[in-house]
Amino acid sequence: MASPGSVLFSLQTKLIVAFALVVLAALALAGSIFVFLRRGEQEEQELDHVIATSPAIYAEFAFLQRRGDPEPVLAEFVQVAAEEHDVRILLVDRTDGTVAADSAGGLTGEEVVVPEEIRQTLEQPVRGQPYVSWEPGAASDLILVSALPGRLGQFRQIPPRGAEPFWLVLAVPEETVARAWLELLPALGVAAALALPIAVALAVLIAQYISWPLQRLTVASQRMAEGSFDVQVSVDRRDEVGRLAQAFSTMARRVGEAHSQMRALIANVSHDLKTPLTSILGFAQALRDGGARDEAEARRMGGVIYDEASRLTARLNDLLYLSELESGQALLQRDEIDLRRLVESAVRRIEPDLAARNVRLSADLAEGLTLSADGGKLERALENLLDNARKYTPDGGEMRLRTYVDASGACIEVVNTAPDVSPEELPRFFERFYRRDRTRAPGGGSVGSGLGLPIARDLVELHGGTLEASLRDGEIAFIIRLPLAP
Repeated sequence: MASPGSVLFSLQTKLIVAFALVVLAALALAGSIFVFLRRGEQEEQELDHVIATSPAIYAEFAFLQRRGDPEPVLAEFVQVAAEEHDVRILLVDRTDGTVAADSAGGLTGEEVVVPEEIRQTLEQPVRGQPYVSWEPGAASDLILVSALPGRLGQFRQIPPRGAEPFWLVLAVPEETVARAWLELLPALGVAAALALPIAVALAVLIAQYISWPLQRLTVASQRMAEGSFDVQVSVDRRDEVGRLAQAFSTMARRVGEAHSQMRALIANVSHDLKTPLTSILGFAQALRDGGARDEAEARRMGGVIYDEASRLTARLNDLLYLSELESGQALLQRDEIDLRRLVESAVRRIEPDLAARNVRLSADLAEGLTLSADGGKLERALENLLDNARKYTPDGGEMRLRTYVDASGACIEVVNTAPDVSPEELPRFFERFYRRDRTRAPGGGSVGSGLGLPIARDLVELHGGTLEASLRDGEIAFIIRLPLAP
């Protein structure tokens, strides 16, 4: 069971947090862009709202002014209207911009700046423009808003325009307009409150989809660490995670095979070492204790000790040589090799045993076939093939050798009678440490270390060639293919 700490710092948790942060960042960015784009619109809407809430003020003021009411009456109207509608109202002299009355009292007698374009709009309103707004000065924190006369006819009958001496101006704090965009925040907050839980739920699903195969890989890795290699991570996906799971399953299978082969090697090598060591120790002890009846008996015991020590040396040499090949430390010392002479030399070593067992041997060796190769290593590969054929050819059987050239290069073919080899067993011949049943080796009794054919294949591949095996009507054929040029 996973600990709270491992869950907290798991990939799934990090993915969920990352998705949530991305969503929050996206919402914040989108909200900022939306507010930036809508800010001017919101400010205009705020000014529209200010004008829309005070139409009666402008209508009444226009009526009083066109009726000819004096300044004190207009000033009193400004004060009453400001209190009634909760707005700040300025009465501005149109000739010089002096504030004749201020409902807040702060600007009375002061002069406000009226830009020329604003003055022209107030004097000659643009059709369809409901109001005009401006800032009276850089030091002011107010925005002045004035409804245009064309908007007032809908409220009541107003006397005809004359030379009205004053403008009625609403004074709106600049901060009120500038903060109009804050009205967008509740809607954005609602959108975030709805989007974030959905995003987190989707993040959980996506994180589980991504991390579930990785969790299975983790469990499989733990099983492998405990020594169980029979693991299969089945993930029906074609992305990188799916390929990782497939690669892991392949790795686990190969590691398991290598582990099984290594255990088989240890068992086989232990047996192969134990038998000659037992003989060596037994006869050595007999010699030490004077167990030999005469000199001939002593020589026989010494010969057994020598033969068994030679077997031990051969096994150890095979292991060391295979290790050298697998580590890439083996180097080739190429020379021009006469293939016919090399094959004849190797055949001569097995002819006495074949003759003793009535095994027929035929050779069809091409004349003048030479290639650049390491003679010693190529001869050892051929000896391993011939020794394997010698051991598994039954008494009275047949062995054939042939050298020739085809499109792939120089070829050496070794064929022997092998009635008991099945197609299923054939691919295993080149597995390291694979050894057949000892009862199937009529020639020589011992089936060796299980390294002969793998070493032969590695030596051939070191030359840039291939070693293949096939079955032919009760026979097995091994073919070495070597390039004519290195």
